Formats: sequence, structure tokens, C-alpha cells
Amino acid sequence: MRVLVTGCAGFIGSHVAEEILKQGHEVVGIDNLDPYYSPELKKKNLEILKQNKDFKFIFGSILNKSIFKKVGRVDIVNHQAAMAGVRSSIKNPLKYFTTNVLGTINLLEAFRDTNKFIYASSSSIYGEVPREGLPVSEKRKPMPISPYSLSKFQGEAWCNTFGKLYGFNLTILRYFTVYGPRQRPDEAICKFICNILAGKPIEIYGDGKQTRDFTYVKDVVDANILALNEKPGLYNIGSGRSISVKELVEIIFRLVGKTKVILKKMQPGDVQDTLADITLARNELGYEPKYSIESGLREHIKWFREQKP
Repeated sequence: MRVLVTGCAGFIGSHVAEEILKQGHEVVGIDNLDPYYSPELKKKNLEILKQNKDFKFIFGSILNKSIFKKVGRVDIVNHQAAMAGVRSSIKNPLKYFTTNVLGTINLLEAFRDTNKFIYASSSSIYGEVPREGLPVSEKRKPMPISPYSLSKFQGEAWCNTFGKLYGFNLTILRYFTVYGPRQRPDEAICKFICNILAGKPIEIYGDGKQTRDFTYVKDVVDANILALNEKPGLYNIGSGRSISVKELVEIIFRLVGKTKVILKKMQPGDVQDTLADITLARNELGYEPKYSIESGLREHIKWFREQKP
């Protein structure tokens, strides 16, 4: 099987591409090494993939239609590429629309004859869900509250439209707060670990009582591998458990060490609580998250320490 993975040098995309290669398939990866965060980190991820002879890398943006000619025939498209980050999207909404929506349309047009299309979406498309509405199921009406979440929902809509028009199998995976090795350095867990090790204070936006369904990256990878062979559909991919940000920090303190905590005003676009109902993914994909928040953090911290000189 030959699989195209977009965003192959990024956090989740590199893990997904690496595991598909381990499964014995060919992978064609596309990435433009966008400087939203250090391209050097992405190049390190690429070096891991390039060790496998069945990996082919194409440098370029999904906004450039001509690069798709270099890909050739693929059996499955796994679309991980996107501009991520809620707060950044509020500052630059047009870039998020262009990359996440128009880029997705370009990909759909180029590979409309593929057997299967896997689209990486986000739990942020649900918007602010009251606690009595948790855990949130796939049946809940999306109510995006940021340009990022809106762009991911619009991407879903375009995928659904093309899937119906051209008859390819479509799987949409809605990720819930993914963390782990290779995570973007601007995300909370990475920033917490980095600051603690450097003896600096950490900042929490809000009072710390907000809750998140933190999902370890290897569980997300498992979902993508299952999606290669299982039935198409729309699935929440989370841990099925949630903890408060305050509890998260306490676990990190226990594993790494303590530092000062500074509380700051909650940011626009952030939601109070998230928790995935993963019943459908369990029943139809065979998805079963294996990592607790503590076991995932232990692996994340181990990786983080190994990166430091």
C-alpha cells in the first residue's frame, strides 16, 4: 500500500508516517517546514523518516498544486497538514483559512480518485460545551469559536462533499488535546516542562480549573493505523478521561520538580472543558487508548530531557 502523509515533518504527522512505514507500507510525505515554529525541529523528525528506504519526501506546500504531480498514484491520503493554534489563528485568520481550507480543497481535487481519504480534525470544532453536555459525542452540532476551529470544520465539510461526489471512503478523526514527544514547543505541556527545567515560572491561562481530555500521541497514531483498514466514518479520538489543568501541573511537578505558577486571564477562543465520548471509535475502529496521563507524561518528559544538550 502507498500512502501520502501531508504534514509529515510535524508533531503528529511524523509519528503517523513513521508507524505506517513500520507497518510495511510505502509513504510519500509532503511538508513545507513552515516557520510557525523552528524548522530545525521538523528536520529532525524528517531524519527519522528518511532512515526508511520506503519513505519519499517532497518539500512544498499543499497550496502549490504542482507538487502533487511529484507524488504519483497513492492508495490512501492521510491529511495531517494544517496551521494549528487557536490564539495564533485569531491574530492571522486569513492564513488559517488559506492553508487549512484551500489547501485541503487542493488535495481533494488532486486525489479525488484515491481509495481512502483520512482527515485530521480537531475537538475544537465543538466549541464551548457545557459540563452537562460531556462527554461530547460526534452527534453534537459543531459550534466553532475561533478561526482555527472554523477552518477545521470547513475542511470536514469539503471532505464530506468530495467524498459523496467522487465516491472515495472518508474517515475524519477529531483529536482531543494531543501531547507527547515532538510536540510543538508553544503548547502548554511543552512550555510547562521547559520552564520547570529552566527554573522559570509557568503561566496558566484561567484559574486552572478548566479541564482537558489529554490524548497521548501514540494513541492518536493507533487510531490512524486502524483507519487505514477499518470502515470509514467520523470519530472522536481522545483518552476518554479528563483532568483539570491544575491537576496536570501537579503531576508534572511530581515528575519534574516545582516552580512558581502565574495565573493569567483566559484567552479568547479557549474553551472551559473538553472530554471525548470515544464509544463510536471503540465499537467501529477498535480504538482503545493505552496511555494514562501519567504514563504519557513520563514518556514525554523522558524525550524532552533527551533533546537537551
